[in-house]
Amino acid sequence: MTTYKGIDVSKWQGDIDWTRVKNSGVQFAMIRATFGWGNDQVDARFIKNYEGAKKVGVAVGAYHYSYAKTPEDAVKEAEHCHSVLKGKKFE
Repeated sequence: MTTYKGIDVSKWQGDIDWTRVKNSGVQFAMIRATFGWGNDQVDARFIKNYEGAKKVGVAVGAYHYSYAKTPEDAVKEAEHCHSVLKGKKFE
């Protein structure tokens, strides 16, 4: 079985030195993109983390942290996340 070294990051990790991350052997990062469904619920460091990881060659994935309590809320959250991820490239 092949294994890969990865990390999960969001605004809570602060400013990330992506070169240091890459040099430590990390191969991919799962980056929090959104939470909830409001326009103000984009992770404050999503774009910076996405661009930083891409710049040094760390493969990128993204995730949404859900607060949905109903199917209707889940749809709103999914649509919001999709709008933020649109146009980005993920490995």
